[in-house]
Amino acid sequence: MTMAPTTGLTDLVRESLGDPLAEIADQHVDLLAPASGALSTASLHRVRGTTTGGAAWSFFVKAIHAVKHSPAYAGIPEPLRAAAVAEFPWRADADVYLARPRLPGGLRLPRLYRLDDLGDDRLVMWLEDVRVAPAAWDLDRYRAAARRLGDLAAARPVAGRTSAPREPLNRSLRYYCAGPVANLFLPALRDPATWRHPLVAANADPLLQADLLALADRIDPLLDALDRLPHTLVHGDASPSNLLIPADGSAEFVAIDWSWPHPAAVGFDLGQLLAGRAHTGELDPADLPAVHEAIEAAYTAAVAGLADPAEVSFGYAANLVLRSAWTAIPFERLGQAPTPELHDLFRKRARLARFVVDLGRSLLP
Repeated sequence: MTMAPTTGLTDLVRESLGDPLAEIADQHVDLLAPASGALSTASLHRVRGTTTGGAAWSFFVKAIHAVKHSPAYAGIPEPLRAAAVAEFPWRADADVYLARPRLPGGLRLPRLYRLDDLGDDRLVMWLEDVRVAPAAWDLDRYRAAARRLGDLAAARPVAGRTSAPREPLNRSLRYYCAGPVANLFLPALRDPATWRHPLVAANADPLLQADLLALADRIDPLLDALDRLPHTLVHGDASPSNLLIPADGSAEFVAIDWSWPHPAAVGFDLGQLLAGRAHTGELDPADLPAVHEAIEAAYTAAVAGLADPAEVSFGYAANLVLRSAWTAIPFERLGQAPTPELHDLFRKRARLARFVVDLGRSLLP
């Protein structure tokens, strides 16, 4: 998918700079990420330049589309395609920016300057290009992010606890478990060839496969238990990479890439906060326990009026297991050359899987 034409760019530049007389002197388009296996993101560009008065301007341009347009669509088994098209919330990010919900202090959205509708479930967002401050993700940063995510949950409760819900809650999570988990990830986990592969055999502990598959037998009870917790609207992909730290000090975090339009059990957003930098290999697995403890405590304090500590702890751990346990090891990269760097990533991701599994084993008898 190509980026939308830059028609009307002068008006966008004038709006972004607050200068109704600005004229463009030069402009450049930088491709940040081409179409990939991502289900909804078609491409990312930066459109930038200067004005005749010497002012610099820049936009972050994100093209999104329905699952049917994704390069990964062909890899979805035929029986699952219709459900994927119907259920995957491909435009969740755009809908949040259009709605501009009120966020708790410390959080803000990037500004949406324009939304181009290209037809056939294809959109292009012209967004504020947030200048990010150089800042480390230490424990204090993790605590701050968890507090803000807790504030977000506390401000947007949508369902209380119930012993027998008439309709299943956690709609997106149930679809994810019944679709991709059951039909793609668990078959890979069950395949003995997966565990004989040098990248896995050299880096995963011998009991990891058995423990993951034992945990898979608890998917339905975990989903049912989550239904009985307080529910809120959530960010959905609150990894550190989606919580930008703005250099202008306009907020603690600029929250981007919203991805979960349905209610989720309390604690949901903590899973991606923990797993995000572990997935990329940036977070040393040895630091997982400290990060886990720090973010759970900070979030729990923020949602004190909504849920008790035991509910937060269960919701956080169960959501983490159901969403991240089966993809902790990057099986999709088994076809790549086993370089030392890839071995290091598999080692770190196997330790992430072990951490998630050990949390999960304590959830249900």
